[in-house]
Amino acid sequence: MTGSYRLRAIVVLSFPPLQGHIKSGGVVLFGFLIDPPGGGRKRFWNFPAQLLLLICMILAIANNGYAGEISVLAPYGESSKLLSRNRIINIVVKVTDANDLDRVVLQTENGSRVYDPDGRYQKGGAYFLHYSVSLRKGDNHFVLDPPHRPINIRFTPLSSLLNLDLGQSGIYLFHRKDVIPGECKGCHTEKLPAGVEISDLGYGRYSPSCYSCHQAKVVASEWKHSPASALLCRSCHRDDSSYSKVAVPSGKIETLCFGCHVNDRKWTEMRHIHGPVGTGDCTICHDPHGSKSKFQLWTDGKAALCVVCHEDKKKYVTEQVKQKLKVHGILRARGCVICHSPHATDYRFQLYGEVADLCTSCHTGLQGVERGHPAQGHPMKGVEDPLRPGRELSCTSCHNPHGSDYDHLLIGSTRGGLVCTKCHNSRKKKDRYDRYGR
Repeated sequence: MTGSYRLRAIVVLSFPPLQGHIKSGGVVLFGFLIDPPGGGRKRFWNFPAQLLLLICMILAIANNGYAGEISVLAPYGESSKLLSRNRIINIVVKVTDANDLDRVVLQTENGSRVYDPDGRYQKGGAYFLHYSVSLRKGDNHFVLDPPHRPINIRFTPLSSLLNLDLGQSGIYLFHRKDVIPGECKGCHTEKLPAGVEISDLGYGRYSPSCYSCHQAKVVASEWKHSPASALLCRSCHRDDSSYSKVAVPSGKIETLCFGCHVNDRKWTEMRHIHGPVGTGDCTICHDPHGSKSKFQLWTDGKAALCVVCHEDKKKYVTEQVKQKLKVHGILRARGCVICHSPHATDYRFQLYGEVADLCTSCHTGLQGVERGHPAQGHPMKGVEDPLRPGRELSCTSCHNPHGSDYDHLLIGSTRGGLVCTKCHNSRKKKDRYDRYGR
C-alpha cells in the first residue's frame, strides 16, 4: 500500500443487555473510522486495529468495572417460588467495596421501576443493602446491576395453611437451613436494639433475634397477638422440640392454637361449626401476629371479612348499596356477628339461638307470641315451613334477615298477596294448611 492511514475517531457502543458478560458491563463494541490514502472513509479491522481494540477494551474494563464483590444473599438462587400471605419480599445485597454502593441498581426486568434500598448497613468490612419489594401474583422478574444478576420470583398468595407443603422443590424459605444465616449474624443477634424493652416472660421461646427484621409485626399492629408482641416467636415457629430450626406451621394448626386457647376446644363439639374452625385453620380469619382490626382479624370483622367467602352477602354490606335494596338495620350497624357466631353454636347457621328467640330479642313486642302474626291465627313457630321442608316455620319464612327489595324485608311484595301466595297458592294444599290452623 502507498500513502498512510490516519485514525479519525473511535466509535464506542454500549449494549446494557449484554452487561453481564463482562465485569464492567459497559463497553462491548468498538469501531474505527480511518482516513485511507487518496481520501474517503471506511471501517478498518486489520491486526493493528484489533490490537488497539483489545487494549481499549482492557482499559475500559479497568476504568468502568466494579471494584469488589456484589452478591445477592436473599433470596438465594436466581429463581424462587414464594408461598405467603405477605406479598412483600426482602432482597438483601452484599457489597464489599464502598466505591460500588452508588453503582448498584435493583430494577424490574423491563426497567419500568427502580428500587431504592430501605437501608444500607456496614459490618465487618462489607455493606448490606436491604430492599422491600412488593410482588404481584404470578411471575415477578428483577435485575441487579451490576453484575446483571436476574432475580425471578413466582408468588402464590395463601389463604389457608391447610394444604401448605413447603417441602416442594424451589420453595423459598429464608430460614430453611439456619435460624440466622451466617452472613447475617454480624448484625442480627439475640440482643434487642437500643431503646427497645421487651422482657423475657419466663415461658415460651423468647426470640429477640426476630425483632430486627419482623419488628413491624410487634410495633405496627394496633391489635397484637400476645405471643408475637412478647417475642415468643419460636414457640409457634418451630419444627421440633429443640427449637433448632424456624418453621412455618401448616395443616390443622388448631392444636397449636388450643395450646393457649384451651377453652375454645368446646367449639369442636358443637353441632354447627363454621368452616374455618371445622378445618382447623384459625389463621383463615385471624392474623397470628397482629393487625389493625380487633381480635387480630385480617380485616374488619363486622362484615368485610365475612364476605370474602360469603360473596352472595356482599351486596348487603358494601358502601354502594343499590337504591331499592333495604338492608336489615342491625346488619349495617353491628355486622354479621351480631347474629352469627364466627366459630360454632348448636344452632343452624351458627346463630346464637333459635330464629324466633333471636329475632324477638330486638323485636320485643313479639316475644312469646306463637300465633297471630301477620294475621289472626297465623302460626309463627311450631309447624313445618311449607317452602322449606324439614325446617320449622319462623320469622325467616317470610322475612329475609339480611335485606330485601321489599318493605319490611319481606320475600315478596304485599301487593296482590305475593308473599302469602308463595304458600297459600293452591286448593290442593288446603288440607296441609288446615293442619297449621289456617
